[in-house]
Amino acid sequence: MSLELRFFATFREAVGTKTISREYDAATVGDVLVALESEFEGLAGQILADGAVQPQVNVLLNGRDVTHEQGIDTPIGGDDTVSIFPPVAGGAAGDERVSDAESRREKSYRGISLRLAREYLVKLGGEAVADDRVEAAEWTASLSAEKVSIGPTLSLTEVTVAFEGEEGALGSLIEKFSRKAMRAGG
Repeated sequence: MSLELRFFATFREAVGTKTISREYDAATVGDVLVALESEFEGLAGQILADGAVQPQVNVLLNGRDVTHEQGIDTPIGGDDTVSIFPPVAGGAAGDERVSDAESRREKSYRGISLRLAREYLVKLGGEAVADDRVEAAEWTASLSAEKVSIGPTLSLTEVTVAFEGEEGALGSLIEKFSRKAMRAGG
């Protein structure tokens, strides 16, 4: 059967184009997603995890989110359109960098605003002492933001947070903050 496949943001970069048409001998959306992950190296492991669509990925069949249908078991037919969106809001973190002293860690988060990052740090026990700095008894967080391109026509805000403080406090703080940042805006 012939399907139209649409890719957005980083998935478009992985495939090299916005739209492709493919002939598949597939019965479900899951069959198509498995085939795509096999065909395109940049998609491998990015769409599916543990037999389901990754939590931050959106897959639409003819404009309807498959999670509101039968998930990856949603049947497909000829001339259907499958659209695949990577995480965009509350996006993924960059590599964490740890200083030699082990009391300073820096981590980048995409798709979150500086204001929201500051708000989350305040909710985690800090006090905003400046637009770009939050302090607590055991830690300090300095924030910076920049626009980063994630495709030919799309850019996101990337917030970098430099966490400083007691090592025991930083691990828990960074874990909690990272969970909030992944859900940003939702």
